[in-house]
Amino acid sequence: SLSLVQTHTHTQIDDTTYDIRIRGLGLDYSVTQIQNTILKSPAVSKHIPTVAQYTQGQVIAFASHALQTMKQDGLCVLVEGRKQTVDYVTTAHRFQLVLSDQSLIGKRRAAQRIMAGAMKELNEDATDNEVQVALENTLQRLVAEIT
Repeated sequence: SLSLVQTHTHTQIDDTTYDIRIRGLGLDYSVTQIQNTILKSPAVSKHIPTVAQYTQGQVIAFASHALQTMKQDGLCVLVEGRKQTVDYVTTAHRFQLVLSDQSLIGKRRAAQRIMAGAMKELNEDATDNEVQVALENTLQRLVAEIT
């Protein structure tokens, strides 16, 4: 079986941009391509707790190495994530954002998925009406996934 380290690579795109490449097990994506679509889908999110239980150490080691690389390149990196995970990141600067309304997390995720789906249907010259139609079409598809 392939490990996280064998299927994921941290790559530099340009002077200030890095990405994670997922290649293996029939997949070939950069995280920026799928961060608001596949990675936010119910098919992935429902398995996160189980996968995290078995791979959290590998994920933390991978992330720590990536952070160290970016730090050595002179970048300041803001890390977002669950407290249980980001507590493993060594830093002198740490703060925690707290939401007064926890439902905002789900609303934000839904908005990201709707936006990402609509963008697949649109070009840069899209009218407000075309954007509205694309958003409504995407919302209908997402609702159909869960009903």
